[in-house]
Amino acid sequence: MTVEESYLDRPTLLPSESMSAILKPVSVVALFTLVILAPSIQDILTDEAYKYVDDNESAHDGLPTEWGNKQVICIFFPADSSQGEEFSKGVTMIDADGVELGENQNLNKTGACVGGFEGYSNGLDFMMDSTRLGRGALSIGYDVGQWGHYVHTIGGLNADAMTGDFNGAYWNLDHNGVVSMIGIGDLVMSEGDIISWSIATW
Repeated sequence: MTVEESYLDRPTLLPSESMSAILKPVSVVALFTLVILAPSIQDILTDEAYKYVDDNESAHDGLPTEWGNKQVICIFFPADSSQGEEFSKGVTMIDADGVELGENQNLNKTGACVGGFEGYSNGLDFMMDSTRLGRGALSIGYDVGQWGHYVHTIGGLNADAMTGDFNGAYWNLDHNGVVSMIGIGDLVMSEGDIISWSIATW
């Protein structure tokens, strides 16, 4: 058989047919790769889209930069707690419209911050309105006594029922990074204020 005969015996493909034969498998591989990587791509884009304040002298440290002069509440759950499981990988950031902005895993805490609010002057009103955006995962339980409002439960975690190598536990209130000397019912809020709750023991 001569070179000319072997060349003539091959089927002739038109340019569009040969491109189609190549593109079909490539398209399938590309689509499969995109489906597999989509969640990772979304996480990367979310992390890139929201920048966090990096100033450990500021009460806004670790919060989204767009909350710079806005009111924020943060709830921090103990790492070994079964409550707040949906917030167990870091601190979830929830905007004032209820949209989850992302998760800051660099704070070495677990919980959620709800922010982007303006105009609140009463701490209790702010706490009750903002934690509703946690869709039940940040629900508040409190009693009113002679000393005012006593928060005993947040997100299903009742501090009074906690046990361990301590005498007792309570939900501690910080206002702008400092332990509040007054209760949530008497707390006067200003623009840019941050309140946070975390478990403390004695």
